[in-house]
Amino acid sequence: MMTLSKDISLSELLELPQSAAASSLSELQNLIDDERSRCMKVVGLQVNLFSEAQADDVRVRFTGKKSPLQDWLKALRNYPADERKDAGAKINQLKSFLETEIENFVVKCRLFAEEKKLADERIDLTLPRPELRLGSRHPVSLAVQQLLEPLKRLGFTVIDGPELERDFYNFEALNIPSDHPAREMQDTFFVASEWVLRTHTSSVQAHAMMERGVPLRVACAGFTYRNELDLTHVPTFRQIECLVIDKGITLAHMRSTLDAFFAEVFGRPVKLRLRSSYFPFTEPSAEIDVQCQQCFGSGCRSCKHTGWLEMGGCGLVNTRVLERCGVDPQVYSGFAFGMGVDRIAMSKFGIADLRSLFEGDVLLSRQLALR
Repeated sequence: MMTLSKDISLSELLELPQSAAASSLSELQNLIDDERSRCMKVVGLQVNLFSEAQADDVRVRFTGKKSPLQDWLKALRNYPADERKDAGAKINQLKSFLETEIENFVVKCRLFAEEKKLADERIDLTLPRPELRLGSRHPVSLAVQQLLEPLKRLGFTVIDGPELERDFYNFEALNIPSDHPAREMQDTFFVASEWVLRTHTSSVQAHAMMERGVPLRVACAGFTYRNELDLTHVPTFRQIECLVIDKGITLAHMRSTLDAFFAEVFGRPVKLRLRSSYFPFTEPSAEIDVQCQQCFGSGCRSCKHTGWLEMGGCGLVNTRVLERCGVDPQVYSGFAFGMGVDRIAMSKFGIADLRSLFEGDVLLSRQLALR
């Protein structure tokens, strides 16, 4: 047992009293005073003199099952009835005092031991640092960012809209009534009779015209949902939609905007082709084809030997859509174009299967980060 000073050791402080029982209240009070004094001497010592094991010895000595305190509590039945209540009160007061003081003391000893252990630890600065695995943004997120930046430079305001959409904004306001055959082209996820997970970002067009008014030049990128799954289709995918409404807008404005947009996207002027098509919310409508950037029109596997890659759809905003959104078609006209970002990401990063974008494989993003 360690020596605390030249006059006293811990073993002496932890000695049990010579008399473990008392025959009267006065004798009990003397024992209690001695136990209290002995406890104060121990907890008053510096905690650096005690190890964790020695601190636990102190706890067992004063509050353990074999401590004098427990013996005095058991001996209460031997006191006369008129003294038993006073004796019990004195012992319980001592018990509360000892438990509080000893608990605080043990905690201080443990904290000191932990701090000493941390202080004694040494860090070897010559050890090689662990490999840092740098993350990367998802390829679709990268594609969205690279598509929105040129639109901002062209003067478009980036907005957002709800993914849980009312049937009115997703279909009715865009000239797709309930009996319209165009609804068969978009197998939906209905949440309720009037609510649907939006099947395209075109619904944001209706919100923008009705909430922001005209003139208008906005772009929206977000998730859309359709009940389909194969090599080139997934239940959820991202689209980018652009809308311009102003006085005197023509197809010439749309074509010049598309030329400038794709030149920004590919970093150089590219050849565009507009093929006549059908969309209920635009009239006339067209598919946007970009000359294949792998073979530059000569034909290759990427473009299925056609020399062109389909990028999206476009057209002048249908006058019925303008009317349903509170815009006078006699005064204003506009154009819209949109495209699926996931397919652009596939083409841009050389991804064979669209579904791999949604399987959560970190190796895919890690490979892209190394490019």
